[in-house]
Amino acid sequence: YLLQMLPKGTHDYEKFITPAELTQDIRNAGLIVDAMKGMSYNPLTKIYSLNQDTSVNYLVACTRPL
Repeated sequence: YLLQMLPKGTHDYEKFITPAELTQDIRNAGLIVDAMKGMSYNPLTKIYSLNQDTSVNYLVACTRPL
């Protein structure tokens, strides 16, 4: 909102799924969490990067057990 890149009301933070909630759902589905990475975007350079900060945007890789 600060840079006016997103219209107001785009995100409803009450509907966000935390990394802990997602990993629990993944395990409940019988899958194994292989990796989780945070993702950030720099609007000035227009570059995305992966990091350890999963507080806002994150990616999860999982597999089925053999």
